[in-house]
Amino acid sequence: MIKLMRELLVIAMLGVVSAGAFAQKKGQDKRPRKEPVVVIDRKDNKEKRPPPKNSNQKPKPDNRKRP
Repeated sequence: MIKLMRELLVIAMLGVVSAGAFAQKKGQDKRPRKEPVVVIDRKDNKEKRPPPKNSNQKPKPDNRKRP
């Protein structure tokens, strides 16, 4: 009895797997088209960037003598 159930389960699993594989028909895709991906090059962005800040300069000393 257990052997019969095991064989029936294997047959059912193979049937489901084969039906799923053949159910995917090509050319009948009804999904909307995706927009093409735009690739942004880093070379183009270098020209548009603001100049880097110069942080090598020392800060100006405070003038504490003023009232």
